[in-house]
Amino acid sequence: MHLMTSVRRTVAALTLSTALVAGTAALAAPAHAERWTHDDAVGDVVRETMGEPGAELTPAPERTGIDITRVVANHKGRNLTIKVRTRGAMKGALMSMSMIRTPSKRLILMSSRIPMFSNSLDLYDINTKRKDPIVRCPGLKRTFDKSRTVMTTTIPRSCLGNPRWVRFNVDLSTIDMLADDDYSYREDGLRDGRVSRFGLAKMSPKIKHG
Repeated sequence: MHLMTSVRRTVAALTLSTALVAGTAALAAPAHAERWTHDDAVGDVVRETMGEPGAELTPAPERTGIDITRVVANHKGRNLTIKVRTRGAMKGALMSMSMIRTPSKRLILMSSRIPMFSNSLDLYDINTKRKDPIVRCPGLKRTFDKSRTVMTTTIPRSCLGNPRWVRFNVDLSTIDMLADDDYSYREDGLRDGRVSRFGLAKMSPKIKHG
C-alpha cells in the first residue's frame, strides 16, 4: 500500500513541477553553434517535500545517483541529443524532465523508470490545442551506458519542428520507494548550487542547428 502511495505522490510532484516549468518566461540568451557543454557543481542535490517546491530545501549530497556533473547537447544532423552524466549510478526510481523551447514551440520531455511500475519516455506539446498533447515521435529514445552513469536522450528534430535553435533544461529526481516519508530528491542539472525554491529549472542558452 505504501509503495502505491509513493508512486502516486511522485506523479503528483512531477505534474506540479511541469506546471511550474511551463510557466517560465522565455528569456533572451546568446546562441551557441550545434554543441554545448555544462559542467555542473558536485553535491548539489536537495531534498524537498513532494508536491511543495516552495518548501524548505535540505542538502542531500549523498544522493550521487542523480547528482549531475556534466550535460552535453548536440544539435546537428537530424537529431537533438542530450547526454547527462551523474556522479553515481542511476538506480531505483528515476524521473527526468526537460522543457524544450524552439522559436515556435514549447515542449516537455518526461521520462520515468520506477521498478515494477513504469518505464516511459514521452514528449508533450504544451501549446497544442489538441486534447492529446503527446507528440508521436518515432525515433525518440533514451539509453544508459554500462555503468548507468550516462543517460543519453535522442530526439528527432522533425518532432520539434526542425527548429533553427533550441533551449532546454534538465531536472532529475528520485524517491525512496520503501521509506515512510513525503520527501523527494531533486537536481537541477544546469544550475550550479541549489535548485530554485519554486521548482523553476535553469534553461540553457540557444543552441543553433549545425
